Amino acid sequence: MQHIGTRKIAASGLWLTASFALAKILQLLAQIFLARLLTPKDFGLWGIVLIMTTLSALFKDVAIATVLVHRGLDDKKLVDAVYSLGVNISVAMFMIQVLSGFPLAQFFHEPLVLPLSATAALIFLISAGAGSHGAVLQRQMKFRDLAIADSGAGFARFAGAVICAAFGGGVWSFVVAEIAMATVDALLKRWLSKYQFTYHLIPDQSALQEVKGYVSSLIGIDLAVYVNTNGDNLIIGKLLGPQSLGYYNLAYQLAMLPAFALSQINRINFSVLSQRDQEGQKAYLSQILEIYALLYAPIYGVAFVVAPWIIPSIYGSQWNPVVKLFQIILIFAYARGFMSILGVALIAANKADVNAAINWTLIPLSLPAYFFGAKFGGSLGVAMAVALVMGVGATIWFWLVTCRAAGWNIGVLIKPIFLPTVTVVVTVVAVQANLSYIYLQPVFIFCVYGIAMSVFSLGRIKRMFILVIKRSLSK
Repeated sequence: MQHIGTRKIAASGLWLTASFALAKILQLLAQIFLARLLTPKDFGLWGIVLIMTTLSALFKDVAIATVLVHRGLDDKKLVDAVYSLGVNISVAMFMIQVLSGFPLAQFFHEPLVLPLSATAALIFLISAGAGSHGAVLQRQMKFRDLAIADSGAGFARFAGAVICAAFGGGVWSFVVAEIAMATVDALLKRWLSKYQFTYHLIPDQSALQEVKGYVSSLIGIDLAVYVNTNGDNLIIGKLLGPQSLGYYNLAYQLAMLPAFALSQINRINFSVLSQRDQEGQKAYLSQILEIYALLYAPIYGVAFVVAPWIIPSIYGSQWNPVVKLFQIILIFAYARGFMSILGVALIAANKADVNAAINWTLIPLSLPAYFFGAKFGGSLGVAMAVALVMGVGATIWFWLVTCRAAGWNIGVLIKPIFLPTVTVVVTVVAVQANLSYIYLQPVFIFCVYGIAMSVFSLGRIKRMFILVIKRSLSK
């Protein structure tokens, strides 16, 4: 079994974090630019298109190619079969999304959804096969190359959105941005991986049979997560209209921004966990949960207190309804990070079927909660349902089932995240109750939180971060 040192893990994390930060900063700047030029309804129309685009994306070769990270590249027959299957599915999803644009437009009574959805479907043709090249880079731990591809794609997305909007493209700016990003991402991954795949119109069935259960479990997980995390958009768009969906969509994207960064780190986590034994997985998982809680708890705490003044000042007064939605969804975003880490651990431990089952059992709770939330509380009601059901409730359920399935002591995995979570909640409540000058609140939160972490951990946390930084920077 290949040994992956802490230095390489930390350096890989820095590469992906830096590239993600650059891409998201560009995306945020583009979003601010678009928010000044477009209306909440434009954002809502794109949110409707994303309902179908996100579903189709679950079957792109990026999802199928994950098996190459888990199983490796030694079996060329399997590698080519997975690549061929991914390409075929991408082409099929292009045609399905084009055809689905009409019923989607009819359901929401928005004719513009049809051409938007059909044009956005080009992404699947452009990206066909790129996921396998990305999986090769991930399996080989070439995260510097992945970072280059991600950064290039981020620049392309930013340029596409800004240029199109500046020339009066309106809601089409979102489509142009996504197509530009997909094109650059696909070209760079193919060029950087330099891996020679052989495409077969009919993939080798015997090779695919070996990973049939694994792939079907991954798709099952993605489908369940899709229903749980997109049902709110569907219900808001249908019951409350595109404008309400536009407010909600922006609040959700902002709240999930730090959590999206975790998705990049989880690429490293999956590569590492797939190559460790059970004890090694448990030790690594405990450490990564603690690091996530330590870093993300104060970020979300500060985001909560600055939202009332920073969102209107940046996006404009027309986006004031986003503030309360954003603050509520932050609860879900923080909890979602723990679920995604645990989910990656389950898949790496060959328990993808358990992960799928956990997510599917949440659907009978999430969809009714969204519906009643919209009926009785509008968008805020849906946000509260998301925070309570898919945030707090789902995290507890996920933790219990994961530990039981893997045979891990739940206390071992909860202990690392308890202190940071409780500390930031108490700190935020205390600062808001006792400090009226809002611009000093984030400073006090960071200071109080940092001191509390150092004192209560007897300096262990500070020493841990210093060690990680030294290993990352050393040659």
